[in-house]
Amino acid sequence: MKRLFPILICCWAFFSLSAQLPYTQVLFEVDSIIDVNYGSAMDYAGTEVDLLMDIYKPKGDPNCLRPIMILAHGGAWVTDSKDNASMKFMSMELAKRGWVVANIDYRLGMNNTDDYSTNAFCSSITESCAFVVDSLEVERANFRAMQDAKGAIRFMKGRNLIDSTDVNNVFMAGESAGGFTSLSVGFVDDEMKKPASCYAISAVPMPDSDFAEYGCTDATNDLSRPDLGDVEGDLHLGEYDASVKGVGNFFGGAIDLGQFENTANPPGVYLFAQGSDVIIDYDYGMMFGRMNDECIAGICQGYGPFPHAWGAEGIRGYFAGLGTSAPLYQAEIIDNYTGFNDCFNNGHIIDDPDLRLQNMTDFFAGIIATSDNHPDDNCNALSDEEVINSPQIELVSNPVNEVLSIRVPQGGEGSQFVIVDISGR
Repeated sequence: MKRLFPILICCWAFFSLSAQLPYTQVLFEVDSIIDVNYGSAMDYAGTEVDLLMDIYKPKGDPNCLRPIMILAHGGAWVTDSKDNASMKFMSMELAKRGWVVANIDYRLGMNNTDDYSTNAFCSSITESCAFVVDSLEVERANFRAMQDAKGAIRFMKGRNLIDSTDVNNVFMAGESAGGFTSLSVGFVDDEMKKPASCYAISAVPMPDSDFAEYGCTDATNDLSRPDLGDVEGDLHLGEYDASVKGVGNFFGGAIDLGQFENTANPPGVYLFAQGSDVIIDYDYGMMFGRMNDECIAGICQGYGPFPHAWGAEGIRGYFAGLGTSAPLYQAEIIDNYTGFNDCFNNGHIIDDPDLRLQNMTDFFAGIIATSDNHPDDNCNALSDEEVINSPQIELVSNPVNEVLSIRVPQGGEGSQFVIVDISGR
């Protein structure tokens, strides 16, 4: 049974018409650009890795200021990618509604334990690379993912003329590890919130050699744990910041509730989880804790010392306790917890992807509606200064057949121009 919480009632009047708001209805077909490189960064093992994203756009949409959504997959920070079926589904559905979506990869991997023993049966039902050496590795992995996601946000803001996007209406959402990452992006906005584990700390021992069989680690890994740098990372720093207007957390959570304190401009928060989740406790518990205790105990080696974390229900309860000082939020919690009977319920998924995506989109559309973003007026809203900030140009052959000629006034030589057709191409 689904519980409805008081905070939703007080916000109902604000969002009751959200189903009719822009960016909530399927209107367009979709174009996509696959494997766009948005930077590179050093992973946990000391290897420079390329960071890729897939960009989805609404085809035939004349809007000049489309909202941006950044999506991050799950996988316990060790596996999966932007090819995740759920992330591709969200990307397509949001683009159909008029969003420009960046479905991102981010740095994966953590140092594994030096004491690992399992068997063929267990390796088929557990994720071998998730047997970490200590809980600090998880905090560092989430921090790296957050840095990458912030770089992706700034990268997408920098493409605003190419993609016809609104840099003032950027959102982020993710599942599981991607949900942790999204919440961190939205609220870790100050160096004071940098976890102690993300400064330089002691090196780790050589992982068990068995992990090499699963592609988790090898003898060339750098086992040191250097300072991970600024909370903003170092990708695409300059003209744009990494602020977002809203974040979505699907069955992920937060390792430290302190990240929600003293945020300058807190984003709206959408939360979803199920009580039957044995991977991330929907309230509070050690990651994989229920899996260890209720599903594989006595059969397989339990997952290592993951940190405790607050799931969506725990975060909802925390926000409820803040009263009027809480960020704007919407929580959809499926209260279907049953001890020692949830191993095969697969609660670590979205129970109704179409409904949850629509509800999150409606919620975010209400936030967009409070700004000056109106699709029918957005192109007219661009000021003359914004349109002709560069030297004025004249399209000599307009409409275009095969060759487009451009006349640039004196002094404009060497300038760069982006020409976009009515469909945004």
